[in-house]
Amino acid sequence: MKKYNPEALVFEKTESAGIKPHIRIDERPKSIWQTVLYALQVTVVDFTPFIWVAMFVSISGLPDTVLPIMISTSFLAMGVGTLIQTIWGNRLPIVQGPSTSVLTAMGTVTASFGFSAMWGAVIVGGILEFFLGISRLVGAIRKFIPPVVTGSVVAAIGFVATEIAVTWIFTNPNALNLSLALLGFLVALVLKFKGKGVLSHGFILFATVIVGVVLASAVGAFDWERVHAAPWFSIPKLFPFKDMADYGPKPLTIGLAAVIGGFVGYIGSILESVGDYAATAAVSDEDYKVKHINRGIAAEGAGCVAAGVLGGLPLTSYTQNAGVIAATGIASRFVTQIAAVFFLLYGLSPKLAVLLSAIPRSVLGGVFLITANLIMFSGIDMILSETRSLKNNMIAGITLGTSVMVPFYAETGGAAFVATLGPFMRMFMGSNIFIAVFVGIFMNILLTYVLKVGNNNKKKEK
Repeated sequence: MKKYNPEALVFEKTESAGIKPHIRIDERPKSIWQTVLYALQVTVVDFTPFIWVAMFVSISGLPDTVLPIMISTSFLAMGVGTLIQTIWGNRLPIVQGPSTSVLTAMGTVTASFGFSAMWGAVIVGGILEFFLGISRLVGAIRKFIPPVVTGSVVAAIGFVATEIAVTWIFTNPNALNLSLALLGFLVALVLKFKGKGVLSHGFILFATVIVGVVLASAVGAFDWERVHAAPWFSIPKLFPFKDMADYGPKPLTIGLAAVIGGFVGYIGSILESVGDYAATAAVSDEDYKVKHINRGIAAEGAGCVAAGVLGGLPLTSYTQNAGVIAATGIASRFVTQIAAVFFLLYGLSPKLAVLLSAIPRSVLGGVFLITANLIMFSGIDMILSETRSLKNNMIAGITLGTSVMVPFYAETGGAAFVATLGPFMRMFMGSNIFIAVFVGIFMNILLTYVLKVGNNNKKKEK
């Protein structure tokens, strides 16, 4: 048995992005003002929890009243999780934030088992992720979930996100809302492809503010009264939703079905993070080592536990921060830590949370439509990164097809049948990501390890 070596390279050949940052991981900017400026730039690019929280609320069927509190708690969780990762974890300049893969799973868990069961799944899932990291089991799991499976899961998440975006656009399809949605889409598109630097990287925030706050205010579609009534500062509470009406007698409940359903999302998040660590190490001109994976996943698990206690959504690494490092040359871990402090400050301001929650859904839908489709095609890129073969085409095709069509069947022609099933199977049948993870892993094991199908069976071109 090979002795564990934390300093071993993950790849036989070190991946390099060909980028030499002018401020390296262990260095600091020359002045505090430069540090603050660079840190604020990071927060602008990663200023997306309000989008993911709104998506979670839509999937779970929760009332909009939880949105402002959850936005604040998610910012707090981002700050805590990023500090854990950069101080104790893999110590790469990585921002931790709400994860699309986990929140889609947790949204289904909430819809099936309730709000308190979701918090139980968040905390237990975080503990399990922590032990996966410190036990070094991630490598063993990865072989059963190759890029073709991971890509199929990410693409399925993109389909769910696109559905949410379209729902937001057409929830109240009057002329004003549709116009705001179209403007949000166009402004986001222009900023993404024609903007430079932070304007391009932070297109979600800038497009949302320009259309959802400024233009919406001009036409009377923004509720400033709610914003004015909210306090500037508030001390955070542990388990902040326990006093909500109809929440239940306990701050959290732990059920096996809810934990399993939620942890499926954690698996997808873990695999995404492993790729994000590689990208961050590459643009930071650092060797990508085994310890980065194990300590990084353990830190993410610890961050998710903290997020659950604070009332925030589970965390994962943010890919976009690697783009910021590549564009700016600022790889300083210290800058990322100062950005984490800013996230904590954002989370302490209810006024900011209410302002973000007051943005019209149609605007969010128009802007989010771009992000949703980028998620979808990032998954397709992962699929195409594998050897093109009949086996991989079969895995991806069946995974994507079933993940989209089974929930559709469960909501339409199969609704009566699904209603006769137990809570766990109802959740399974209605969850795109649950089906994608299960079917993808099953197909890979069946074809690769049972039937022993190789990747040399390429389809003949006509």
